[in-house]
Amino acid sequence: MKRACLVAALALLAACRVERAASGRPPGTRTAADSLTAVEQDSAEAVAVEAALRTYYRRFSSRRWSDFGLSFWPGAIITTNWQPPGEGAERVVVQSVDDFISRAADGPDRLAVFFEEPVHVDIRTYGPLAEAWVVYRARFGMRRDSVETHYGIDAFHLMKDRGEWRIAALTFTNELPGRLLAVSRP
Repeated sequence: MKRACLVAALALLAACRVERAASGRPPGTRTAADSLTAVEQDSAEAVAVEAALRTYYRRFSSRRWSDFGLSFWPGAIITTNWQPPGEGAERVVVQSVDDFISRAADGPDRLAVFFEEPVHVDIRTYGPLAEAWVVYRARFGMRRDSVETHYGIDAFHLMKDRGEWRIAALTFTNELPGRLLAVSRP
């Protein structure tokens, strides 16, 4: 009898398998992390978000600052690490779009060549909310014969209102030394 129970228990155990949720947790009650991994991507919205981002990059590269500002919702912010003139080290700078534009004379406007474009775009949407991580390539130079190419990451948060996607927040960083981004380089 013991042997029959043992064989039955082993057979039952052999028929079982351990499953994991998309988040990697053991089965059971769903978690908030499972909700995030299960968000369905609306491909039409992702296409619309990418179009809004490509418009942003065109406006940025053109340096027509009034057009550039149209890519953002009023009150939007731009954040990065930056070393202000006269300071000894970089620090986090959170600024309004208007403040960013007012500093353009110290950045893109002082360059003979300035062009930024998306190389890879990863977009997530949920209703009127979108986030996008973009690997960008920037080409710039003080003279047309001294153009350098740099890479970095732009992290966008966008909201849709009345059919229009605009940026609510942009945080960006340049490529880190020793942690090169996996991109095709010219």
